[in-house]
Amino acid sequence: MDIKHLKDKKVLYVEDDIAIMKSFSKILTKVFGEVKTAINGKEGLELFKENQDVAFVITDIKMPKMDGLDMSKAIKDINPNTPCILTTAHGEYDYFLRADTIGVYRYIQKPINVNELLQALIEYKPN
Repeated sequence: MDIKHLKDKKVLYVEDDIAIMKSFSKILTKVFGEVKTAINGKEGLELFKENQDVAFVITDIKMPKMDGLDMSKAIKDINPNTPCILTTAHGEYDYFLRADTIGVYRYIQKPINVNELLQALIEYKPN
């Protein structure tokens, strides 16, 4: 898997479970040059506004203050070309419909399979 091109890129990772965030952030730092983290969608959106040059947004769906779908929609309203990857332990059909309507790039079930995420990063083709 060739992900070397991501080493000079920035990612925004939004996760409300601190243990998961810390663990997965360590993995992301091996892939990306910079990892910005937030613990809810509201904080994630503010970080995105300050860092609109992120290569990807990876976010949990169910979070306090603002969920990952609402945050992704707000991000896509600011920059429609920002690829958002949603993660969740819940496979509810409504999430898939909303994610598709928003234009989310990929939807990954938790626990996150690192190889599946890496494949999604490699397969992404910007518009």
